Amino acid sequence: MLGQKEKLIVNYLSQHRDRFVTSKELAEHLSCSDRTARTHIKSLMTYSPQKTGAQIIAKQGYGYQLKVIDDQKYLSFLSENNKNQVREMIDINDRYHYILNKLIFEQDKIFFDDLMDQLYVSRSTLSSDFKKIRKELLKYDLRIESRANKGVFIKGSEHDKRRFIMDYFFSGRFLKNLHQYVSNDFFKLPISFEELTIIVLDECRSEKLKLSDLMIQNLIVHIALAIKRVTDGFELSPIAIDSQKFDKEIIVAERIFKRIKKRIARDFPREEINYIALHLIAKKSSEQPSKAKDGNIRMQHDLTEALRKIDSRHGYHFANDFTLIEGLLVHLEVLEERLKIDVHLDNPLLTDIKEQYGSVFQLTKELLGDLSAFADYTLSDDEIAYIALHLMAALERQKEEHKLNVLVICATGYGSAQMLKNRIKNELSPYVHIVDLIGYYDISNDKLQDIDLIISSIDLSNLVFSVPVLTVSVFLKDEEVAQIKEKILTLQSSPKKIKPEDEVALEQVFDDYFSESYFQIFDSADKEELLKKMVSCLNDKKDANYTKCMLSLVHQREEMSTVAFSDVIAVPHPLKAVDKIHKIAVAVIKKGIAWDKHFTNVQLVFLVSPSIYENEGLPAITKRIVDLTDQKEVQKKLLASESFEAFKEIFLSE
Repeated sequence: MLGQKEKLIVNYLSQHRDRFVTSKELAEHLSCSDRTARTHIKSLMTYSPQKTGAQIIAKQGYGYQLKVIDDQKYLSFLSENNKNQVREMIDINDRYHYILNKLIFEQDKIFFDDLMDQLYVSRSTLSSDFKKIRKELLKYDLRIESRANKGVFIKGSEHDKRRFIMDYFFSGRFLKNLHQYVSNDFFKLPISFEELTIIVLDECRSEKLKLSDLMIQNLIVHIALAIKRVTDGFELSPIAIDSQKFDKEIIVAERIFKRIKKRIARDFPREEINYIALHLIAKKSSEQPSKAKDGNIRMQHDLTEALRKIDSRHGYHFANDFTLIEGLLVHLEVLEERLKIDVHLDNPLLTDIKEQYGSVFQLTKELLGDLSAFADYTLSDDEIAYIALHLMAALERQKEEHKLNVLVICATGYGSAQMLKNRIKNELSPYVHIVDLIGYYDISNDKLQDIDLIISSIDLSNLVFSVPVLTVSVFLKDEEVAQIKEKILTLQSSPKKIKPEDEVALEQVFDDYFSESYFQIFDSADKEELLKKMVSCLNDKKDANYTKCMLSLVHQREEMSTVAFSDVIAVPHPLKAVDKIHKIAVAVIKKGIAWDKHFTNVQLVFLVSPSIYENEGLPAITKRIVDLTDQKEVQKKLLASESFEAFKEIFLSE
């Protein structure tokens, strides 16, 4: 069996199997030394590929990559080591959500050691997660307790638990996505999704049915479809259910429809009640450690592979969408049960889906064609349209996730700042997500975290950031909106090589900023001494106050946010311009320099000194420097250059 660290490594390599991963990266992920990470890798490499169905490829200078050579053997290997593929797909940022789901919905014994195995994290990491969870739960008068042989659990009233569930699991992203792809207008429902959610939550928890948030979401969609079917006069085939064996599920379904009937004054036939009960039964069956569970694992594996094929053919990202996979599994399990007893559904949304989402409908047919579980069945367009709803939701999520994170910067005037924020929301909400609105003096590393674009109502051309900056008026004119949209398209597209015309422009301005007299090579250096030498070489007039003033302004700028753009490149510059003529000093430090506690091996330093008058061409220069952060091979060539001419040729030609 794999050890805890080895499980973590397999998990990480599985998530990044499309590339090589260095031992340093693995060490950071494991919170251990580089040497320890390599030791665990060596241990993993002793496992026979014939038994595990996979092998770890080591390539000097690149790192390690996991290659799956037999899917079935690899799946068995993961299963034996308590590692299912659904957990593999969950990003590490979803730990918090996963733990809460366990505590709130499963209502079973949960032990720290089990969670460590399931999430592949250390005890200290898990303890940190629980601190955050405790803080969140306190707002709802809920607390986490732990006891021997009982594990950890949430203590508090059921009323407070439901209040937390609605706020945390359903009031935000789920209902937003529901409204995006199956809005009330699309269904023309006489009751809101929010109210349906409360009804389902109440009745399921009253009978202690253990349904996850995704199961409940799936149930709500199908209840909405049931209301639509009854309203439009569609009828279901009779569905036979053992009323003694599944009395609890039938009672819950009856209570749900009884409350809906009271709310919208409409009767529901027995078939609709039994159909919802069938969803609850399918969930119960999927929890049993039997052959059914093996079938679910097989279905999950086939589904993931089918989604990967669609991704490779059409450029989507379905295979990494945990919500999509979980939702589809629930639906497909119920569909398989229905097909076995020859129960088929008419779909009142079929015409709308075909007309409005024809491409998604075809994509769904393609997906189902790759699932062996349905090879012996002929699925009707009605059934395909139901499954298409899941893909429609996934596409909406992808749109949302591909929005750029924008930081809006204004002066201190609150009114004008809000005006700009509202204009951006009104004009650009389909393309950007406004992370924050801050004043000029509030710029910091924390505020710049995960930002893709800065939109500012004040001129920031004297400052250099690792993300693009667009300056606009507080009124956000039409031409400025067009400019932002153009920039968004550029940022969302895949990185491309610089076009010839851009190379010419860069070459034209290079000599305006760089000079051999501003270029220095060091074997090693101290940060402060390095900055003094770089500032000194820019001091063309030999002004006695220049060095002191420049260094002070450089330090003030760095107090706002880091000027290290990567592990290798730093771009210090003054808080405001002091030179009449713009210039850039370059230092190559062969053995690297400790810039700060986060960047300890900086080797390329660009000291930018803007002009107090004009800085034409500076955006092209800074864009080139930012591009370098992702170009490891170019960095190596620049570090190997022994002269200014060699540096210039590499800087301009790559």
